[in-house]
Amino acid sequence: MSKATLKTIAEYTGLSVTTVSRALKDGDDVKQPTKDKVKAAATKLGYRPNLSGVGLRTGINYNICAILPVTKAGDIVGDVGTLSLIAGLTAGLDGTPFHLTVLPLEPDQDPLEPVKYAVENNLAGGIIFNLTLTQDERVTYLHEQGIPFVTFGQTEMSIEHAYVDIDNYDIGYRAASYLYDKGCKRIRLLSSSQIYTYAWHKYYGVKRASMEHGIQFSKDRDIIFDTNVDNYREYARKMMESDDAPDGVICGSEISACGMIAGIQDAGKKIGEDVQVIAVETCDLPSFFTPPVPGLRQDFHSVGKMLSRYIVQCVEGADPKELQYVEKTTLYPR
Repeated sequence: MSKATLKTIAEYTGLSVTTVSRALKDGDDVKQPTKDKVKAAATKLGYRPNLSGVGLRTGINYNICAILPVTKAGDIVGDVGTLSLIAGLTAGLDGTPFHLTVLPLEPDQDPLEPVKYAVENNLAGGIIFNLTLTQDERVTYLHEQGIPFVTFGQTEMSIEHAYVDIDNYDIGYRAASYLYDKGCKRIRLLSSSQIYTYAWHKYYGVKRASMEHGIQFSKDRDIIFDTNVDNYREYARKMMESDDAPDGVICGSEISACGMIAGIQDAGKKIGEDVQVIAVETCDLPSFFTPPVPGLRQDFHSVGKMLSRYIVQCVEGADPKELQYVEKTTLYPR
């Protein structure tokens, strides 16, 4: 008698391979009668787990590759949300036969390079990547190669693909509205490069709020691109000492907020009086600033779980057009 596999149990019970795997691992999304049925079949068939062999027998590569950027050498603090994202990616695969591998996207590296490396070396049955561009060649390449993928972020391409995203339009709109409701008239937006789709979404949100409040907001005058800033503290000090100092600032991360607040205070200005600050955050760090500043919280753990769930469905043949999700942030007023 040949050795029992997940596929054998699936055929015996009439269930999918993924359902069988989740049942054997007591997955919360599998009903108890199904678990009992699968475990009884596994015992009868003499099943012993061997996940490395499952891929060979089913023709499925059960490795999921997440390609994530790493910080530059010498950076003191990186992206504080990355660990939460990876934890979410791992949690999303719990109860499935899939495993997670993280490949680094090095600073200044062509974003397509690690994607090609993963595909050409057969490292993954599905790929997850972030920092999407409006026209992203990684999407084109994976689509042409027939490799299942999910992006953390949207594109503006005609190719329909699976994605999970934070609602950056809503972030821009709510952050700017918050500052305007505090009486601000001259706000600045700290933004990533507008090669990224989410940077445009955030700008459009700020622009809408500005129009609703009857205030001019200029992309050329009022956006501070992080590619133009070497030291946020020094930049903020000079900005606040200028004749055109803002009275409201939207910071794109906890790290940029930390530097901006220090520079504002170096210029002798008071947060909450001379200038209002709101941050986009991934953790509770802004509550420890002096003074604490309000933040719009991105739940990267939740995003990671959804990315993993979507990539599993993509590998199993789901329609990518049905796997598109945008999550809103939560305001912490402080």
